[in-house]
Amino acid sequence: MTGDWPCPRCHTDSVLAVLRLPHTWTNKVQCISEILLCARCDANDPLVTFFTVHGTARPDNALQLARALQNWAANARPPKPDENALVAETEAWHRGDL
Repeated sequence: MTGDWPCPRCHTDSVLAVLRLPHTWTNKVQCISEILLCARCDANDPLVTFFTVHGTARPDNALQLARALQNWAANARPPKPDENALVAETEAWHRGDL
């Protein structure tokens, strides 16, 4: 577990890895999203299975870990914007509540 912060989905201290993924929104705003791997929320992910079975990385299982990490990173996607949250924040800003 990273111990740095709880998982935003389940609020447990089960974050195994964090991928910081640079991307650009459709309005050309560049940002970095953090994609978290949670032992609880992502229990079916092969990378979680690796840590469940092996506990930690060792030289004898480094290749298997590298493949699982590459697969996880290759399939990671930044979250889509929450349109409802954006509308609510815009309305709050117009009201002077921010």
